[in-house]
Amino acid sequence: RGHPGIDRMRSLARTLVYWPNIDDQISALVRACQECASVAKADTKTKLQSWPTPEKPWQRVHADFAGPINDTYFLLVVDSFSKWPEIIPTKRTTTASTISILRKIFARFGNPEVMVTDNGPQLTSDTFEQFCESNGIMHLKTAPFHPQSNGQAERFVDTFKRTVK
Repeated sequence: RGHPGIDRMRSLARTLVYWPNIDDQISALVRACQECASVAKADTKTKLQSWPTPEKPWQRVHADFAGPINDTYFLLVVDSFSKWPEIIPTKRTTTASTISILRKIFARFGNPEVMVTDNGPQLTSDTFEQFCESNGIMHLKTAPFHPQSNGQAERFVDTFKRTVK
């Protein structure tokens, strides 16, 4: 027929009986219940993993947009190895303008091996994917609605916004 959860079972037991370690024994009993295990919700949380430490500059960059601040957006590209930021002001955040800015940055530093971005429309378009592919850049997109995945860029965006305001 089933039984209540651990906390409710402990509470009920304490109103009726007592013996040393009753809470631990009830916890063990509930955890060992085969019926509960067969219908329990699977633990969907996985262990957080950090990005591997790059071995050289420009091996992996993180990119994101900040703004608008006074009608201007800023494309931020942060090198994971050195933490060097490139901050480029722009009035438009289209795929074409983003690629144009990245071409200028890459002309100075070379193409990164890996670029991590969020799922902004200008960064997920077919044109942007073709740009990355034709330049030998592995484009990794973070999980939707999980900005922590692009922490390098997000942290710099936060610092940048606080400094500019």
